[in-house]
Amino acid sequence: MPKKINGILRPGESVNKLDLRKYLASREIVTPQDYGAYGDGIADDTAAINQALTENEAVFLPPGTYRTTAPVTLKYGRMLFGAGDISVIQAQSTPYDPMETPTYESDFNAVEIVEGYCILKDLRVVGGGSGIMLYGRDGPCVKNVIENVSIWDANHGLVFDGWNNRDWPCYWNNASRILIARPAINGVLFTTTPLDWNDPDTFGDSPNANKLHDVRVYSLGSPMSGSGFFISSGRYNNSFFDCEANVHTSAEACFRLGFATDNNVIVNFYAESLGLAPGIRIDNGSTNTSIVNLFSATGGAAIWDPTLHGEYQAYNAGYPVKNYMKKTQVQDIHIEGMTRATTYIDPTPEHEGDIELDLQHTFYLLSSYGVAYDIVLPNARDAGGREVTLKKSDIHMNPIRVKEKDGPGPDRREIVLLQQYDTVTLLSNGANWWITSDNRFPKLSLYVDSSIAPGGVYQATMQHEIYLVSAYTGQIIFQLPTPSAAAGRMATIKKIDPSGNHVKVQMAGASGGPDAQIWSMTQHFAAMTIFSDGGQWIVISTY
Repeated sequence: MPKKINGILRPGESVNKLDLRKYLASREIVTPQDYGAYGDGIADDTAAINQALTENEAVFLPPGTYRTTAPVTLKYGRMLFGAGDISVIQAQSTPYDPMETPTYESDFNAVEIVEGYCILKDLRVVGGGSGIMLYGRDGPCVKNVIENVSIWDANHGLVFDGWNNRDWPCYWNNASRILIARPAINGVLFTTTPLDWNDPDTFGDSPNANKLHDVRVYSLGSPMSGSGFFISSGRYNNSFFDCEANVHTSAEACFRLGFATDNNVIVNFYAESLGLAPGIRIDNGSTNTSIVNLFSATGGAAIWDPTLHGEYQAYNAGYPVKNYMKKTQVQDIHIEGMTRATTYIDPTPEHEGDIELDLQHTFYLLSSYGVAYDIVLPNARDAGGREVTLKKSDIHMNPIRVKEKDGPGPDRREIVLLQQYDTVTLLSNGANWWITSDNRFPKLSLYVDSSIAPGGVYQATMQHEIYLVSAYTGQIIFQLPTPSAAAGRMATIKKIDPSGNHVKVQMAGASGGPDAQIWSMTQHFAAMTIFSDGGQWIVISTY
């Protein structure tokens, strides 16, 4: 027998047929060398590797460089494994050179997994239109495992393709501990390739429910035209855990979610680029992505949502907003401390023109000590859901006018803050600015006469703060609710007619009234202010 290393023939050594049969019989693992492969980086070993995979369920790729000129293909249930980075599938004419920019000469996929339940592990792939491509060419491409693999100098590193048959989808595949170095276009690509781009019936399903863990994409100084990860088409729980993309300045993004993506999960992603590539880019149409614990070391945005639709949820991810949560139900919440961003505006007497608010703060203290000026809110359509509080802080009577840019203003008007401590809180619903609270507008009042007091009795609800009562045509009984029904309410009741007819203030059933008595006002302009503490009506003042 020829010399062996760990039971494996040295590349290039030969044996006669009898010795070979004895040698094979003593082994449990098949290698491409059994079918004529050389593993020397020169001879074309494509046919030998594929024949070994056709005739055997598991094939070991011993240390060596296996030159290929067509895809190495794994069909249902096949396993191809090597001895780590020293077992190399070279899908190009020249070996990779870590010191030279790749030429990307391959026009075929280096490795194709075309059915399910395959295992590809512990080897290196160099070159290829795709380094490794998974798609349902011959059957459902499901439950495949790729681990401990490095992919160098491919156009696309790792591709999950829904292909053109919905009955043979690309689901439930697992990839872990993968290095994708120097890809020309995308490091990882999820896509769907139809038979006919103009015929929707020839589209397969998008790649769904695939799991990637510890998949790392590195440009290593080589230009790339795509993204570290490009999920062009992918729905329903594709997950990316502890993945990383360090991309060239020419890249589109470290991680890009295309328009045909939905319900994907990105956890502990590391994004890095010296250029303006965003950490995560979210295209129009992409929805329901969850991003957790993003570390972004790029010159671009941590999360770039060009549409500003916010069709994603982020937790400890993004900048300057770390958490972006959509519809959330909270049954009980305890807040120990909360800070509202505030700013102080105090123009000098030389100031001219409007002051436009950028709404980076929620509370603005405004001083017009030196000059009157206008505060201009953004147009309501550009500030949907934003709330802002404005408070005048100085004693001078210079007015501060509050307006809306290219809009009618709060409650469709211009408002003025004139006195010290005048305050207004405003909310935009995306169509208009609305006043939600203030301390400067007229009190809510109601005019009461016989027209709304049948039989001369007005049953007050105490929903108004001022009641102007006319008894010109006859006596009016102003009937109060029980104190408990109006606890905390304060109101002023004023007789405004010159007749001598009575305005009586009492509770129902003539059972008393404020300060435990029935009050009667007959004089023109007589008035009283009363308050309920929940147990009794109390007179605050009369005149």
